[in-house]
Amino acid sequence: MQKLTRSKAIKKLDAVFSEYIRLRDSDENGIVTCPLCWTRIKRKNAQNMHFITRGCYLYRYDEINCHAGCMRCNVFLNGNYIVYTRRMQKTFGIEKVDEMIKNKATVFKISTPRLLEMIDEYGEKVNKLKSLYIKE
Repeated sequence: MQKLTRSKAIKKLDAVFSEYIRLRDSDENGIVTCPLCWTRIKRKNAQNMHFITRGCYLYRYDEINCHAGCMRCNVFLNGNYIVYTRRMQKTFGIEKVDEMIKNKATVFKISTPRLLEMIDEYGEKVNKLKSLYIKE
């Protein structure tokens, strides 16, 4: 098997992690309810939204930081940040959200071997969720 470059490993992990988040946040019929505007959409049309942007590797693959949602909130409303912040505070507490915001400028690098491990870990999680209720 050909060794993945770092950039290809990141791209592959982005894809498998995004699939995991969309599976995690969908119901047994493959429907995601956007946590910000409550719009119901098919899982395949949902996006992996990041509270703290993907550019921050400390939180890029953090399950607390990511939620499946609609394109309108994620793209057209630039993350619908005020509503997203309130949702995060209600769900995880003001202290946790403040800590995440404070740490978002932290320089953090994930080693390439760890990226490869995470690809396998999230691949297994995706397969497990698919076996539970994929009906597409």
